[in-house]
Amino acid sequence: MDMGIEKRSIVKAIILSLVTCGIYALYWVYKMTDELHELAGEQTTASGGMVILYTLITCGIYSIYWYYKMGVTVNLAKERRDMRYDHNSPIIYLLLAVFCLGLVSQALMQDSINDIVAYDEGAEA
Repeated sequence: MDMGIEKRSIVKAIILSLVTCGIYALYWVYKMTDELHELAGEQTTASGGMVILYTLITCGIYSIYWYYKMGVTVNLAKERRDMRYDHNSPIIYLLLAVFCLGLVSQALMQDSINDIVAYDEGAEA
């Protein structure tokens, strides 16, 4: 199944996020939200664009909820493929975000997305 979701370099995304003072990180959140919804087969939060808007309107409070829900969504996407997943990842993403380490949560999410894409590519072959 070709969803148009490609693996993303985590190192490159982190560097771009730092160099652009967080602007790329917002784009990354936008893309990851829509990609994870597609991989999970359902929308578990607002769309990527609305996540950015809600995060800005609530001065970042919505993003804490988003990190938790994306952990749930990652697990759902992996569960639907019978892949192993960590039941604690939603809490881990949330705690990292609370302690101002959201970029680490995003890197972990991207790693999971990359794993799912690789699994799906292997299933196609």
